[in-house]
Amino acid sequence: MTIHRNSVSVPEAVRDTLTRNYPIYQCLKMKLMNFHSLAELIQPQVQQLSGKEASINTLVVAIKRFSDTLTNSKSPDASKVLKDARISLSSGIVDVTIRAPKTQFSAIVKELSDAAGELSEFPHIFPLSNSIKLILPGEDYALVQKKMQHLKEAVTQANVSKLILNLSPRAEMTPGIASYITELLFRNGVNILDAFLGYGDIIMVVDDKDGPLAYDVLQREIHGPNQLEEWKS
Repeated sequence: MTIHRNSVSVPEAVRDTLTRNYPIYQCLKMKLMNFHSLAELIQPQVQQLSGKEASINTLVVAIKRFSDTLTNSKSPDASKVLKDARISLSSGIVDVTIRAPKTQFSAIVKELSDAAGELSEFPHIFPLSNSIKLILPGEDYALVQKKMQHLKEAVTQANVSKLILNLSPRAEMTPGIASYITELLFRNGVNILDAFLGYGDIIMVVDDKDGPLAYDVLQREIHGPNQLEEWKS
């Protein structure tokens, strides 16, 4: 059974759908989108959100009205707020997935925290809905693995790299900043294995081979092509 949010009007459903899709949102801002094709694409999502059947012509009108509001938008451009960001790259990382009942999460996280005192750096620990993500250097994982029974059945991705993007307060509050960064890396051929958004930090796990490329792409976005050449020299 499908539950509809019947209180949502068709224009509101259109706006919600388009706002959540960052690439389409950007194309609308730049006036690069065919409204008729877009209406056909989002018609099922709008119907699900609103509980109402809307014709293609109705959707085209709603899309055009929403697009017109973007012309004079005062919201900051995600591509321009990264100039104050800092980025770090670490290779030889292990991405660990510990699958366990949620009732065991507290005990596992406590064990990991207790073991962290012997490690080169405190690991990144992310409790999810049915697993705990652990991101740490390979040599640290070898030490932790000996101490924790849970890690014997954990799923690991070795030989990956970790990128940490530390955002300025302005960038952190910019709508769509995380989507902008992940889409930027995707367009440049970077395969993101995991990504986590924290307080001011975006932590991404990528293939080791993609690490230097991802670093260069983000540095270019932070400093701009001209400043990047000066920075490297």
